[in-house]
Amino acid sequence: MSKSKVATLGILFVAFIWGTEFVLIHNAIVLLEPNSFNAVRFGSASLFIGICLLFWNKSVGLSWPMVRHGCFLGLLLCLGFSLQTFGLLYTSVSNCAFITSLSVLIVPFAAFLFLGERPRYLAIVGVCVAAIGLYILTTSGSTNFNLGDILTLICAAMFALHMVYTGKYSRQYEVLPLTLIQLVTVSILSFISALLFEDWGRLLDINVIGSFNVLLAVGIAAILGTALAILIQTSAQGYLSSTRVALIFSLEPVFAALTAYLVLNEQLPANAGVGAGMILAGILLAEIHFQGNKEMVSVIGE
Repeated sequence: MSKSKVATLGILFVAFIWGTEFVLIHNAIVLLEPNSFNAVRFGSASLFIGICLLFWNKSVGLSWPMVRHGCFLGLLLCLGFSLQTFGLLYTSVSNCAFITSLSVLIVPFAAFLFLGERPRYLAIVGVCVAAIGLYILTTSGSTNFNLGDILTLICAAMFALHMVYTGKYSRQYEVLPLTLIQLVTVSILSFISALLFEDWGRLLDINVIGSFNVLLAVGIAAILGTALAILIQTSAQGYLSSTRVALIFSLEPVFAALTAYLVLNEQLPANAGVGAGMILAGILLAEIHFQGNKEMVSVIGE
């Protein structure tokens, strides 16, 4: 199996984890405020990746450019996750996941604007089809967004920029230390925000930190949804374009909606099937390649 196919499967796994963890985070932030939760989540993830680095056989050399670029990626990641977590306080799990995935529409334009990457014509068509599908899933015919939806929309822009610049820097530096720098940056920024704007005393309250919902959310979100997810994304984007990664991530709301329906009994929109179908169609469209006059369809990689 080629590296691009392995990378594609890795991104698909990340989309599944991120889609299903929305419910866990939604339940946890009822007890632990957003920045406090992210401080614990990313602190735990940093510890996990740090332990992995200790057992890494190769020598890891840190450079100032790597630290600078890693901190920049961490800042984008912090803004994205913070806005997403705050958005969950004011909107539904399904809406938050759907709007987050609108980053699929932003990525190709951001990649062109900031890095000069020209996406293929069919990739743009596929992105537009997927975005329409996301709109159908998100609004169900309504255009009224609440505060949570607005915060999540800004979050989508931050995640889009993170994908674009991860694609750039993952080709320049070793994946493991670059991932660790990002996670430590998010953890520190989240902890500072918790001290300034939240009741950080909850971090010391055993009834809060020790509650089942918080422990479960931190355990799964920190290891699977953060440490491994960011590690896989950073590694995979060394082989996949930012646009392709964004399209695969557009499946995240499908996983989130199904989880919200099964666990929280949130009702799926009437047009959910149509929207999900358009997302899949958009991904398939973007994977159509032309070689001379011969059309070749490749679903999972070049």
